Amino acid sequence: MQQVLTQFADTLSAQREVHMELLSLSEQKKDAITKNDVPSLDRIVKGEEVLLSRLNQWEHKRRECVRELAGQVGRPVGEVVLRDFLPLCDTDQRERLETLHTELTSLLKRQIAVNDINKRLIESRLEYINYSLETASDAGQSAFHTYGEEGREFGRPERKTSFIDQKV
Repeated sequence: MQQVLTQFADTLSAQREVHMELLSLSEQKKDAITKNDVPSLDRIVKGEEVLLSRLNQWEHKRRECVRELAGQVGRPVGEVVLRDFLPLCDTDQRERLETLHTELTSLLKRQIAVNDINKRLIESRLEYINYSLETASDAGQSAFHTYGEEGREFGRPERKTSFIDQKV
């Protein structure tokens, strides 16, 4: 039992380290988006993919530990929480698990906040790109025409030469 609890704590510790790296990359991503630094953004996204793959492996190990510990406390795997394992721990393990829980919770909250900022920055950039494309292609020009008594158009804005013919 103690071996599984130690493995569980080690797994949470490894996940904490990966989350710290992910948070750092997300903060770098915020700067890259702000500066329109596409090469850095590409490098950051590739780094995130590697970290997410590593995090997925640790998550699989964490779930194995939880499955085994859930059986020890007599609770279904989907309902078990860290608090259920604490009575099985010695003082050092309990302190370590509580500290890891607090740190992971804090990291995840910070990650959510940075992701929200990055999302808004990306949406803003996409809106600007869309506006630029519409301006360059005359996509926003009105298609309505006014005709006079003799069937000739009038009141139609002059067709401007556009940089590109259409937005794709």
